[in-house]
Amino acid sequence: MKKTPRFLFFMILFISIAFGEINNAEKELFEKYFQKAIQDDLDAQFNIGLMYSKGFAVEKDLGQAFYWYKQAANNGSVEAQNNLAYMYEHGLGVEKNRNLALQYYKMAASRNYVVAQLNIALYYDAKQTNDDMKTALYWYKKAAKNNSVIAQNNLAKYYYFGNNIPLDYEKALYWYEKAAQNGDSLAQFNLGMMYYSGEGTQKNYDKALQLLEKSALSGNMYAQSKLGEFYRAGTLVDQDYKIALKYYLEAAKQGDNISLYYIGYFYYYGHGVETDIRTGVRWMEKAADNGYSHAKTFLKRNGYK
Repeated sequence: MKKTPRFLFFMILFISIAFGEINNAEKELFEKYFQKAIQDDLDAQFNIGLMYSKGFAVEKDLGQAFYWYKQAANNGSVEAQNNLAYMYEHGLGVEKNRNLALQYYKMAASRNYVVAQLNIALYYDAKQTNDDMKTALYWYKKAAKNNSVIAQNNLAKYYYFGNNIPLDYEKALYWYEKAAQNGDSLAQFNLGMMYYSGEGTQKNYDKALQLLEKSALSGNMYAQSKLGEFYRAGTLVDQDYKIALKYYLEAAKQGDNISLYYIGYFYYYGHGVETDIRTGVRWMEKAADNGYSHAKTFLKRNGYK
């Protein structure tokens, strides 16, 4: 059976949008896949299910999506098996059935489909009992070894905090390393902090700083805020209020209250920027409005609230 690449669907849609021919291109695409689907082409069946589930080229219809996913799943599509399981789990287009959800997830997972392995882990994780967590960890490890960044991060988190499993910093470090190598900014931040504090490894300030800078460059708010703190206090780096302010401003865009507070503080007292009391108070008020107690205290102490 000749298989049609699934990415072709998205590629054609992108091209059609670029040329302003969305409706005709989508309609033709749907007809093309539909003709193949009724001839038992599993990739076409999957794509028809996807189109119905997303409302591409046809009105969104979860019942039809379920039907076509099931055809593709029973023909051996691991992607369809996973999507069908998700619909059973959450009652989308069909009545909830957790047993069938697990059955289809396991069909796909047994063929090493990483998304299904992760979904099984998340399913058991949500139950939070000791036995269920053992099962969740089994599937997290499967998915993590298949380079699922979510699974790698979750494993690291559980080993770091000892949630329903023995605390193990070395294993946490190992899985944060894997996720960080895959470019995950949260893992880079957490790994950097482990090198900074020496949890599960010897302290390594150079590595810590390098990882935090990578994470911050990728837009991680926690890394940006932490680097702001380091440059403000002169920790690991020479004290530099201007660089601290730069990092705080980036983190503040994402609503970090500590950053909002220190931007206000810097403007109020002229650290790394010309003194501007009005601007400083305005930033302090943003932090206070978000419930940050230090900002509230600062404003009250200085007679603003």
